[in-house]
Amino acid sequence: ITMLQLIRDYWVHILVPMGFVFGCYLDKRNDEKLTAFRNKSMLFQRELRPNEEVTWK
Repeated sequence: ITMLQLIRDYWVHILVPMGFVFGCYLDKRNDEKLTAFRNKSMLFQRELRPNEEVTWK
């Protein structure tokens, strides 16, 4: 069995998990970007009370 045959037979078993991991990475990166704007929207802008949790994590 050559490497080319393995890739041809099992490409689904390689690409699907890689796509899942890549999607999780992009999702986490997007969440980190959005936390910069947490509680800063003009519509909902207000000061948080002491010991008050942020609206979303």
